[in-house]
Amino acid sequence: MKKIALFGASGGLGKQLIPYLEKKYEVIGLNSKEVDITSYSSVKRFFENKQIDIVLNFSGKKYDTFLNKINENDMEEIKNMLDVNIIGNINILANCLPRMREKGWGRVIMISSVFAEMNVPKNSIYCSSKAFVDRLAQNANKENIRNGVTCNSIQLGFWDGGMCYRVPKDIQEKAKSKIGLKRWGSIEELYNTIEFIINNEYVCGTNLRIDGGL
Repeated sequence: MKKIALFGASGGLGKQLIPYLEKKYEVIGLNSKEVDITSYSSVKRFFENKQIDIVLNFSGKKYDTFLNKINENDMEEIKNMLDVNIIGNINILANCLPRMREKGWGRVIMISSVFAEMNVPKNSIYCSSKAFVDRLAQNANKENIRNGVTCNSIQLGFWDGGMCYRVPKDIQEKAKSKIGLKRWGSIEELYNTIEFIINNEYVCGTNLRIDGGL
């Protein structure tokens, strides 16, 4: 049975995915108290002496602010967001890839957002951090695909869980009206997408957008 390390397992989509994943994989669900992905040493300690076949990183942070209104009080929140969204993914890759390369097989899936390709007022820094994740996945794949390790990102639209639950109802309905299917994505559909990536080696270095026709 292949072993999955699922970062960001304590909230939203990650937590909801675990029952689906456990039917086929041995899942290690991790929250920020167990592994601080913004700390290289914390991530290194987790991966030491473990053979992890698949890494899913659902950790993410969002902070909204207009660029022209940023002041010193915003900087800590901005730094925390960048540490989670950018440094966290770098730390995970740096520590999971060596053993995957040695084994000759591995899958890394990082969670991005449709915002990575959108220009959204008040979300400039968040959008840019997700664009970084997409490019990082592509480059990581280029470096490791010959060793049997694929790296991809999933650009999430609006889903039945996670951050969508923290959006006011009126904004939820407005967003839903812009989706072709007029509904949120389901956890089962997200699981099926992850399974597709895991089981198809030729899907590599992609930023797979799943948004219901947004």
